[in-house]
Amino acid sequence: MSFSPHTTRYTRGKLPHWEVQDGRYFVTVRCADSLPLNVNERLQEIHESLRLVEPRSESFAALQRIYFRTLEKYLDTGAGECRLRDNRAAQIVVSELTGLEEWKIKVSHYSIMPNHWHALIHPSADCIHPLGKIMGRIKGRTARGINLLSGKTGPLWQREWFDRWMRTDAEYEKCARYIRNNPVKAGLVSNPDEHPWTK
Repeated sequence: MSFSPHTTRYTRGKLPHWEVQDGRYFVTVRCADSLPLNVNERLQEIHESLRLVEPRSESFAALQRIYFRTLEKYLDTGAGECRLRDNRAAQIVVSELTGLEEWKIKVSHYSIMPNHWHALIHPSADCIHPLGKIMGRIKGRTARGINLLSGKTGPLWQREWFDRWMRTDAEYEKCARYIRNNPVKAGLVSNPDEHPWTK
């Protein structure tokens, strides 16, 4: 099944996005200390390239794939403090994701990794909150809770996050498989069912 809903262009930071009516999104949020400086610089270069490309084009999708491959190559090495290794911190993220139901948002799949997390987020047609506000809620509440838990202050999450609109059911299923298998690929478990923070 393909979707051709109403879309609205918006810009977050340096990256253009499309807000999609009744859209399904694959999102990745990472800890602020999860990548070395040279990788962050490479991601900024890709951001700059994306600004020059039509967001609904295949070129945009191809650049997004390059961005994500660069990101995932380093995230799974477990760089940084990895505060989400603490089960209590992982539970805070899961609670916020499942709590989105009150905003009429379904989170069908997620995986909480040591220094980042992935989710498939589907705001319903009658959800009144744009993706930026949804992500602001999740990031703000989880940062407060995890900082309180660890007795720390300052930014927990990288300011930017990665999101991709799932245009087809096949793309959606591919991302669901990726999320489920991420803990295996990163060497955390040998079977997805062994990872307590994956749905």
